[in-house]
Amino acid sequence: MKREVIDPNPLARLQIGTHPSTGNFPSVDASEKLARELGVSLNVHLLESKADLTAGQMDALRRANALHPGLVANHVIQTTDADLDELAAAGVGVAHNPLSNMRLASGVIRLPEMKKRSMKVGLGLDGGTNDTSDMFNVMRAAVGLQRATRTDPAVYPTTADVLRMATLGGAEALGMDKEIGSLTPGKRADLQLVDAQAVNFAPKVDWVNQLVFNTQPANVSWVFVDGRALKREGRVVGIDTAKVVADAQLAADRLKKLLPQ
Repeated sequence: MKREVIDPNPLARLQIGTHPSTGNFPSVDASEKLARELGVSLNVHLLESKADLTAGQMDALRRANALHPGLVANHVIQTTDADLDELAAAGVGVAHNPLSNMRLASGVIRLPEMKKRSMKVGLGLDGGTNDTSDMFNVMRAAVGLQRATRTDPAVYPTTADVLRMATLGGAEALGMDKEIGSLTPGKRADLQLVDAQAVNFAPKVDWVNQLVFNTQPANVSWVFVDGRALKREGRVVGIDTAKVVADAQLAADRLKKLLPQ
């Protein structure tokens, strides 16, 4: 699959996913070995909910020798200081999914403590359908969660911090910061052009704050990935969006018939 489907596509990236627990250790161990064999990252949901605290997740990862820079851990909410120290020392990348965490009542990630440990944290969706796949919403939630729970408007992350987490921070968490994440000579030409003349941007006060707090997906006029336009003048290129919507609805209707009422 990697050789024939993933490797020929310059925009594709394979990861091996598993759910770490002591009860699932054979799968965790096999997944880590497969990830090393293929030279790809291992991706896990780690300490997302209070139920994960009794699953022995950290112990399973230790036994599998999976705590290293090739590991991408999603959520990482129910943590002790010792957990954060261990993850930071191992160079584990973290995917912060604030919209999912709020929707599922999972808790609030300890971003300020991660910052003090220089951990690599990017922003994610954890799926996307129910959270609108809107990374501007994700940035706003990442700022708002920390301010609301700590009652401190100056707490980490600031708007500049979450803008970095949404770009270079995500690339660092994935171990891809030499290829993507910033407009740097030698990296892939990945960029968005935002129409700042839209009425929801008026008046111009602070561009970083407004990018985070004001931007809607409709304000994105152009998107380039690896130098190729995927969105042009507000329209997605080469995709029949009406068919995508219809296919999604058809799949949902079929699934609904299969599920118990």
